[in-house]
Amino acid sequence: MRLSLYYLGIPLLALCACQGGMNKEMRDYAATADSTSFSNDITDLHSASRKRVKSADVRCRVSNVFAATSRMEQLVTRLGGIVVESNLQNEEVQHFNVPYSADSVKEVQLYTPVANLTLKVPVAHLDSVVYDLTANAKFIDHRVVKDQDMTLKYLANAMKNERQEQQEVQLSKVTPAKKGSTLDVVEYKDQKGEAAIDRQMNNLAILDDVAYSTFTVQLFQPQVTDEQVIVNPERLTRAGFGTELLVALRGGAEIFRNILLFFIQLWPFVLAGIVAWVGYRKLLWRKS
Repeated sequence: MRLSLYYLGIPLLALCACQGGMNKEMRDYAATADSTSFSNDITDLHSASRKRVKSADVRCRVSNVFAATSRMEQLVTRLGGIVVESNLQNEEVQHFNVPYSADSVKEVQLYTPVANLTLKVPVAHLDSVVYDLTANAKFIDHRVVKDQDMTLKYLANAMKNERQEQQEVQLSKVTPAKKGSTLDVVEYKDQKGEAAIDRQMNNLAILDDVAYSTFTVQLFQPQVTDEQVIVNPERLTRAGFGTELLVALRGGAEIFRNILLFFIQLWPFVLAGIVAWVGYRKLLWRKS
């Protein structure tokens, strides 16, 4: 029994050691967002220590959207990047039906295949991926390549966090003078701590954008026609001749009924006309 407990304790110790190592790795990774030291001179615009964020946006026409999309996804994955989003859809341009036979029609649909891609590419391979796409494109609607310098924003966030740590050390040495001031200090520290975490997350996002460029692509191709023969819905849903004959007879009777009732509703006007005509004839008879 003791021996089994001994062997059971070995995995538990290993698990605790792994968790400790993971926490240390997470702390080390988070600490990179607050580093104000650079290995190279950042006053040089071309310094390797500057936080430069590169991105690209291309919209172009290709001969086959599906093939070009698959090629881009495979290329980015092969270069160590990831496909954040890949959306392929057909945008309908026109849809109409053409008579084909006595009981069928040809359904014609005119559409344009469109693909929208969001890719994360290692910054060293961004130019190669953009060149590969534009070289195989039939028509380039637009091509935008950006290189944003985020060094000062990164440095400002790191310096603010460093200054806040110094202020927290000074505040920890101050004894609250009033009864209610302890709660105020705690709330103040919570607010400042959340602000520091936000700045730290912004810097970590900058580091990710520095390492991996965002490449947005929209691919489209010439309009495509899709044709298929289907049953004519009017023929399929039309009633038989006998049924249509009875419906026509009933419809005619209904029309005659409505007209008769309409004229019957006009009897006050007819009566007034007769009275007026009789009065007019009497007036003429008296004058004569």
